[in-house]
Amino acid sequence: MAFLSAILPMVMGLTIVMATDGSECPGEGRFPDPNKCGGFMDCIAKKAGGFSVTRDHCNGFVYNATSMTCATTPCGSRRERSVTNDFHPLSHLCESQPNRFLCANCKTLVHCVKGQALVRQCIEDFYCTNKIGFGGAVCYPDEPDECMCLRPNEIRVDPYDPQRFFSCENVGSQPQSYKCPEGKEFDESSAQCVNQAGFSECVKSGTFANTQNCGEYYSCIPLRHGWLQKFFMCSGNQLFNERSKSCEDPCALKFVCQHEGRFPDPLNMQHYFECFMEFGQMVKLRYQCPHGYMWSEESFGTGKCVEATGEYADYPFAHCEIPDDYCPETDPCLQNPCFSGVTCTFTSMAPFYTCGPCPAGYTGDGETCVGLQCPVGFAGVGGDCAPDSDLDGYPDTELGCSSKYCRKDNCINRPNSGQEDADGDGLGDACDSDADGDGFNSDSDNCPLIANPKQQDADSDGRGDVCDNCPAVSNPSQRDVDGDQMGDACDDDLDNDGSVNTADNCPTIANGNQADADGDGLGDVCDNCPLHPNPGQEDGDQDLLGDACDSNADSDGDGVDNSVDNCPSVANSNQLDVDGDGSGDACDADSDNDGVDDTTDNCLMIPNPGQMDSNGDGRGDACTTDFDGDKINDVDDNCIKNPNVHATDFRQLQMVALDPQSVSTPPVWVVYDDGAEIHQTVNSDPALAIGDHVMIDVDFDGTFFIEDTSDDDFVGFVFGYQSNARFYVVAWKKGPQNWFNQAERGVTLKLVDSATGPGSALRDALWLTGSTPNQATLLWHDGSIGWTPNVAYRWQLHHRPNIGTIRFYLYQGTNLVMDSGNIYDGTLQGGRLGLYCFSQEEIIWSNVKYTCEDGVPQAMFDDLPQTLKDQVLNTSGISTKSTLGGLLGQDLDAQDPDSDANSRSVLQGDQPSIRWVKGKSNK
Repeated sequence: MAFLSAILPMVMGLTIVMATDGSECPGEGRFPDPNKCGGFMDCIAKKAGGFSVTRDHCNGFVYNATSMTCATTPCGSRRERSVTNDFHPLSHLCESQPNRFLCANCKTLVHCVKGQALVRQCIEDFYCTNKIGFGGAVCYPDEPDECMCLRPNEIRVDPYDPQRFFSCENVGSQPQSYKCPEGKEFDESSAQCVNQAGFSECVKSGTFANTQNCGEYYSCIPLRHGWLQKFFMCSGNQLFNERSKSCEDPCALKFVCQHEGRFPDPLNMQHYFECFMEFGQMVKLRYQCPHGYMWSEESFGTGKCVEATGEYADYPFAHCEIPDDYCPETDPCLQNPCFSGVTCTFTSMAPFYTCGPCPAGYTGDGETCVGLQCPVGFAGVGGDCAPDSDLDGYPDTELGCSSKYCRKDNCINRPNSGQEDADGDGLGDACDSDADGDGFNSDSDNCPLIANPKQQDADSDGRGDVCDNCPAVSNPSQRDVDGDQMGDACDDDLDNDGSVNTADNCPTIANGNQADADGDGLGDVCDNCPLHPNPGQEDGDQDLLGDACDSNADSDGDGVDNSVDNCPSVANSNQLDVDGDGSGDACDADSDNDGVDDTTDNCLMIPNPGQMDSNGDGRGDACTTDFDGDKINDVDDNCIKNPNVHATDFRQLQMVALDPQSVSTPPVWVVYDDGAEIHQTVNSDPALAIGDHVMIDVDFDGTFFIEDTSDDDFVGFVFGYQSNARFYVVAWKKGPQNWFNQAERGVTLKLVDSATGPGSALRDALWLTGSTPNQATLLWHDGSIGWTPNVAYRWQLHHRPNIGTIRFYLYQGTNLVMDSGNIYDGTLQGGRLGLYCFSQEEIIWSNVKYTCEDGVPQAMFDDLPQTLKDQVLNTSGISTKSTLGGLLGQDLDAQDPDSDANSRSVLQGDQPSIRWVKGKSNK
């Protein structure tokens, strides 16, 4: 402990007085002080009952009980609300979280108010820890363990500040705190203060390897008083060679047996190799001299172990510990790491091989190659393309490539991107009048996808017994929430969570713990206001946040109410928070909480404090093939930077009626192809079917196909959906018509920002080809063509909210028939995607795909004003994905799911219905 004499004792500061009366506490946590504006109370439960209370204040600003922070709203006069002019040394902790409670060290709580630090010292037996109920840091008794004495005669580093440490005399004794000199950190393994980078201290001038990690090195320059020490890092697999004073690849010195004999190991002179021929093969064995000895070569192929000399100390990597497996013993190309048909070449640099270019028709790095997509109007992979008449992603003729997208379309003139074929006869269900081959027409068959020639139906619900999930109980909808093949009508545990329906507070969503924070009888997982009692679950704007807790305040325009937004001042509609710290990634300086700032982190979404990057490509090893850590390889992932989205899926639809007072027919939605193909079968009121994935920068592609020949109304889609009153809608009308008001032929793009929400006013605004004050704004219209029945059209939409730019393309067959050019509107900063229909039946949206795309397409970029071009080049950059070539939305590497031929439907009361069809395919 002699080194402690050089350490500065930690100075304790002002403490906050603890009140003895806790009767005003509603429970444990941080609550507003009812007696003082801007005041708050920290209520801590006592073991003997009751609460101890610490009172503090927000320096004249209101305390926000919802966010548990000091708000920017003042309490009174300027004098009362001024933040101190003193810039406390700990204010740097508040830079990324200007209104939070943080721990500076085990005994110091920092209360950040508008970016400045108000410092509070914890009293005896209290330590700074983070508690959810307090919204962050709080001085709390006997927590955390990392700040307490758990073993006698122990010296421990402060978990919050590596410059500080404490010593313990006995278990439970008061820690004695100390602080290392500036520029140093405490190292528990050596019980000493060391340089912050972990390097040895300078004792002589020169350049030296870091013996703990020879990929790092440092220089020592003598000054009049002390040393100037600078730190450096080698790239890739290189280590610092103290003899040549340069970074070198040690594997370039790897020994290879070429002759029989004993030879020194060029990487470590304490070792030597013995080489000899056996059964016609050269064998290499490695041996080690005793400690303090080195191998001395007496003549070629002979030598012995001798006492180590100065030559040993001057060896290239003499001070480096090089693991035995640092350089490969065998050629890694033997493991076929490259894409099929790509040349593999052995190298001395990790990963010790390089792959040649991808084959013609493919793109990638040689290790992973992805087949180039065919232009619109064609299907196939890797340049092997053939016409695709119905634009569903499958060619009209068989191709030679191996992908499922090279197989001949089993229904050439009607889109069916799922290629369902229940009876396996090669004719897709979409154009097979008897899909299951049982002799009954599919339109009248009570089990259209499972053969049942006797058509038995014991419960007379219109569903044959062989496909009825409740054969003894009438249930035409076939609703089956938990997907256990037992219909809800005869399932006493709908969500399969172990709680029977009558006792389950979330009967349709599994919640084994039945948690109900607000006591309103609805479990937290199905409660749209889990902290506000609202048994009716009213949600007037259908934004999935109940009216009881929806303030309709959204400062950043991302569709997330300020009260629940994890980045209220930065638009992040997807609310990603990969480290679960309550601060969204968009406003979190260290998204994955690995101690490496996002600006330099080579794996933003996967913790990798070591930042290992074996091939030096700038992406860490931890995220080489899976950037977002969702267990889906990037090549198969629709959104490589969002672990919540990896495939297009419209199976979980929220149905939104836009004229709910109408007595007309609600729409009927039928979902195929695991959520990538949707049909709407009836002439209905204006309505939306909204998916559950939230997107920001998005590319949205799909195929329109309208089978109805008698009507001429609207088909389309929505994006940026934030509520039933705020969304973008693309709508296409076959011909002009004056009904509610004048609707022209062609495609319109509108911003819906309705003051009333669903009703006749919004309905009329959607019908009109124009803008309607306080309802909808027309952003673009092209009246050149209307849709034609039984013709496939392919759309492609780009939305980049961060630069407020939208672009729409429409293809008929192989021809580009519409290009909106850049449309500028930044009102809605992201939201959900969905489908739109208005008074039009027999619509198919097929081969639908959405992807998260940070980069801006070249054509969009070229048309941007210079200010936005500069913004793009400084942030997301230009996308490498082609746009005007009209790439099809195919998931080239998707795997075929195992599935049984069946169908199931859900009927939601007298609301629009949805049915999911899941059947055998030839994919």
